Amino acid sequence: MKTWCILLAACAHPGGGTGSVDSPGGAAVVDGAVSPDAAGVDAAPWHAHADDATASLLLHFWSPSYLNDASPSTGVATGYWTFAQAWDAVLDGAERTGGAKFAGWIEGLYLAQNARGWSSNFYDDENWMTLALVRAYDLAGDAKYLAEAKALYADIEAAWDTTCCGATPGGIWWDRAHTQKATASNAGPVIAGVRLAARTGDASYLAFAKQVYAYWRAHMVDPTTYAVSDHEKPDGTVVTYRFTYNEGLVIGAAVALYGATGTAQYLADARGVAGYMLSAETRDGILFDGDNTHCTGDCAQFKGIGYRYLSELQAIDPSPDLAAVLAASGQAVWTDARGSGNLFATDWAGPPATPTSIDADSSAAMTLNLYAEALGAAPPPTDTRYQAEDGVVHAIGLEASHAGFAGWGYLAGWNGDGQWVDFHVHVAAAGTYTLTLGYAAGAGNASRLVYANGANAVPNLALPSTGSWDAWATQTARVALPAGTSTISIIFNSSLGSSSYVNLDWITVAP
Repeated sequence: MKTWCILLAACAHPGGGTGSVDSPGGAAVVDGAVSPDAAGVDAAPWHAHADDATASLLLHFWSPSYLNDASPSTGVATGYWTFAQAWDAVLDGAERTGGAKFAGWIEGLYLAQNARGWSSNFYDDENWMTLALVRAYDLAGDAKYLAEAKALYADIEAAWDTTCCGATPGGIWWDRAHTQKATASNAGPVIAGVRLAARTGDASYLAFAKQVYAYWRAHMVDPTTYAVSDHEKPDGTVVTYRFTYNEGLVIGAAVALYGATGTAQYLADARGVAGYMLSAETRDGILFDGDNTHCTGDCAQFKGIGYRYLSELQAIDPSPDLAAVLAASGQAVWTDARGSGNLFATDWAGPPATPTSIDADSSAAMTLNLYAEALGAAPPPTDTRYQAEDGVVHAIGLEASHAGFAGWGYLAGWNGDGQWVDFHVHVAAAGTYTLTLGYAAGAGNASRLVYANGANAVPNLALPSTGSWDAWATQTARVALPAGTSTISIIFNSSLGSSSYVNLDWITVAP
């Protein structure tokens, strides 16, 4: 029904083959793939769990043009880096389902961040966004995502320093104020550099990634235990916080470089760091950074990142021990950490916690998506409708509170200029098609514009009152479309007659 460019299928990258290989001539590495031991585990329920977790992330934290920081909402927007992590979790959902769900949010979340700007005072934050942008490019194929990633990465490269700190200068600063150099701002850019090299064919990205990795591996990874230090201060003091995302990032960096070069030492490094991670950062076989009381703020985000890069190692170098931790952690997220409304606690062993943060919730959704994907392909979609909540949403809220809707939610709180939703629809032949909208109009008669490929196709489509928000109706219009993919937009524009509130559930396009 929908055209879809998927990382593991046909997204060719100049100089780098498909997106599943980080460099020609290197070992095959699938970005984001997971291979825990799936023997005897039915994939279908876990895909449903991952769907629910990703939907819940958006339903609870989208508001209505950016992401909130907490649920219940305090009215505070989340930070730049946590936005990037939540976007990555939603990208996981879109990739896992082959674009059948959550695909519109690739662009929707891009637009939300674009309205706020891409620059950050923290280089690790810019790198998290770079990684998300590269994945958005892999999945949707839009060159603007890659262009933005390259611009951010140029800023990160400029933060390499040779004047500080201690006896062995080097590394990328954590922030513009030059307060420290962190694993997140060094190992993370190794991963992004390898991926940009594969997608652009520019070998300078790979050279920089190797340079950063060599410095950080030599100075911030214990040669005996493989513990990864958190950061280095300007006076040369090394701070050794124990967090899963530090080890996870170095594993991800080593795996990326192994994929790009085939050099065995990188794989050996990844194995060593993973061994430390499993011995020192698990509890009862589950990834652990602290309980719900003590692992707060940014800490709540770390395990999803650790899980991602452990998964990438398992995909290329399977280990029973690693498989067991990945499976136990993925299952615990759903069975032990899940609370009301499919919101998740920081501690994956539980108990559930309310309120919760976007950090904990996106970490959990990320993990469930990766775990489900590892178990096997998602069941094919059975609904041929284009769900409104999976469209490209412009400043419209999400709800799932009124009975009778299809999909995982519907668009609500929609009664102002600048609010609309885009649907990317596909038809085999040019012609005039019947557009059907599934909607509720509980506040009385309403109307909306219908655009097709940027032109006003239906100036003011009447949407008669349904008498209640729990009552749903349909309305039709005829729209001329060319063969192939078109964009249909349902728009509120008061100057052209749009009126009243509408909850939009889905559309269909038929001859």
